[in-house]
Amino acid sequence: MKTIVVVALDGMMDSSLAMTLDCLRTGAALRRGGAGMRVVVAGYRRMVRTGGGMRITVDVLLDALAQAAPRPDWVVVPGLGMNGASAIEDRLALRDARATMDMLLRLPSSTRIGASCSSVFLLAQAGLLDGRRATMTWWLAHVFRSRHPGVLLDEMKMLVRDGRILTAGSAFAQLDLMLAVLGDLLGTSVAHLCSRYLLIDERPSQARYMVPSHVRHADPTVVAAERWIDEHLGAPIAVTDLAAALAVTPRTLARRIAGATGMSPIRLVQQRRLLQAVHLIETTSLAVEEVAARVGYQDGTALRKIVRREFGLTPAALRRQPAGTPRSTRSHGQRAR
Repeated sequence: MKTIVVVALDGMMDSSLAMTLDCLRTGAALRRGGAGMRVVVAGYRRMVRTGGGMRITVDVLLDALAQAAPRPDWVVVPGLGMNGASAIEDRLALRDARATMDMLLRLPSSTRIGASCSSVFLLAQAGLLDGRRATMTWWLAHVFRSRHPGVLLDEMKMLVRDGRILTAGSAFAQLDLMLAVLGDLLGTSVAHLCSRYLLIDERPSQARYMVPSHVRHADPTVVAAERWIDEHLGAPIAVTDLAAALAVTPRTLARRIAGATGMSPIRLVQQRRLLQAVHLIETTSLAVEEVAARVGYQDGTALRKIVRREFGLTPAALRRQPAGTPRSTRSHGQRAR
């Protein structure tokens, strides 16, 4: 019998908790009527109130988990819905957050831990991510890096597993996280079947969901660098030219970009090209060759290869399944190929 503990905290996202429990219930139903898995909801208090105002009675208190038998195979923390540096600071200081971090630190090394969205801050604050690779919601990555520079963050990824820790991206990446947990608990065939029953598509990256103008960084040099890159995407971009435009040395530029994003300057240019390319594919009717020319790729073939590598989809498939803004500028007779 596998045991999974779902941590319920005040103010959590209702959808994240619901997705967690629904995925587990569906997976259990698909596995010989539920055999082989036990789900326990744990909280700091007996009654938890979600961000939407629902009240939930938990099965066990966090303090009792250390003595609970059998020890959990997985502990999952659904998204807390935090946003902004001050809100995160205040939320992590509350008693239930501190109790959760203490509980996570007392878990045996055999217990695996999963978290998505802003709940990844809990794991980092507890020191569980020091020196590890992780992901989280892309639009809070700048806050995360400033608080936890020792974590190897890659907000482009939807899921990152490092040892016993599994982290996921923005709010609805909880679905991706739970399919991975189900695969570990009940087998990949059950997880795959669950994804088909719940109509969950495979999404290997957060990149297609990022809004280029909303990717923030705390370092003004990096903000200026991204602005300059975006204004020159259609032309070749040399790191020396970028540094000169910002009146810094290439070494200083590389250090500032690495500190804010975890990337090299060249990788940052590549990211900005890809973000803008995806944005144009999904929100315009421009041919792929034209998109490639606008964002600085050699040709449409190169762009198609990169899109397929990053997303597992062709540009045409991205256009049929837009992740963000509706396609308002499509004209008749023009299609992505």
